[in-house]
Amino acid sequence: MNPFFIIVFLIYTAINAYIFYKTRRVIPHEKIVRYLFSVVFVFLYGAFFVVMLGRNVIPLGMQKILYFPGTCWLGIMFYLFLFFLLTDLVWGLACLFRLFKKSGNFLKIQVLTGYILTAGLMIYGYYRFTHPEISEQDIVINKSAGIYKELKIVGLSDLHLGVNIDKNRLKKIVQLANRQNPDLILIAGDIIDNNVLPLMREKMWEEFGQMRAPLGVYACLGNHEYLSGIEPSMDFLRKTNIRLLVDSVVLIDNSFWLVGRDDIQGNPNRKPLVDLVAETDTSLPLFLLDHEPVNLNDAEQNNIDLQFSGHTHFGQIFPINLLVKRMYETAYGYARKGNTQYYISSGIGLWGPPVRIGTNSEVAVFNVLLSQRSGEPQ
Repeated sequence: MNPFFIIVFLIYTAINAYIFYKTRRVIPHEKIVRYLFSVVFVFLYGAFFVVMLGRNVIPLGMQKILYFPGTCWLGIMFYLFLFFLLTDLVWGLACLFRLFKKSGNFLKIQVLTGYILTAGLMIYGYYRFTHPEISEQDIVINKSAGIYKELKIVGLSDLHLGVNIDKNRLKKIVQLANRQNPDLILIAGDIIDNNVLPLMREKMWEEFGQMRAPLGVYACLGNHEYLSGIEPSMDFLRKTNIRLLVDSVVLIDNSFWLVGRDDIQGNPNRKPLVDLVAETDTSLPLFLLDHEPVNLNDAEQNNIDLQFSGHTHFGQIFPINLLVKRMYETAYGYARKGNTQYYISSGIGLWGPPVRIGTNSEVAVFNVLLSQRSGEPQ
């Protein structure tokens, strides 16, 4: 078994044991109450790992029963642990320096407050997840693009379609994208979450067929297409109307180029960007799809005009977004290096807990102005 998985599982178990111990100390002593609490807690503790390990063999109906409460528990567990740990440290220091007298009521107040605050956070976070924002960005590119003076591009990333983000939710995402009346739709990878089975069973390719963009729908691969099994992932994607760019380029309407890179985690030996750009005409606008926003200088050095990426989710929940900001040169939003512009999306979907706290689910909309003017954009 993978040593990393064993370490993660042991940490996960230790955190759950800490929460279980604290909570059990304050619940009523009746046998039936304690028994029910233990059963529910063990179910929540094990649900996520059971469904992840058995995702290719467990029936889809059973996965739905396990996955949503299991992923919700990940979020609840995370915030309960942070709250209990912080309050234990503060209370311990206060008692050590005799700032307060020890009280038997502290544990009851601590546990009750922790669960109430965490429940409020989860409700708020679920609302943020289910109500994505439209993030508009004006992009000026000082190049001619044939007949096009303007382009409206919808950018989606990290749909993570599967058990939680099912066909009904995909339908809402497609409708939201269509309402922007885009000329072109770009998807920056991680279309699939952890398993192709629910996408095939629910025939999710039918919803992609409802996407409306005159110039087409294009995507690159993300690391989750590889985690889900690259062959079954490709089998699903071939059923959609998405044109997949895997270390390849395409000239659209003789006016501008799209470059799509393979995912760096899935294929560390992917084609160098310089080789892909060599297949294009850099006098025309160049748009790059690259799932993970690493080595941003690469795009600037190869005359890319706009790079669209995802992957980071901007951390998805606070305070993980603070950590992600330190991991990436640009973890979220707009950036510019020389003549190259970048947009890193926080994603329309998510992984794990179905909540957004301190971040937002989004559809990116690029209002691209194309010209032959020189100098910096106004």
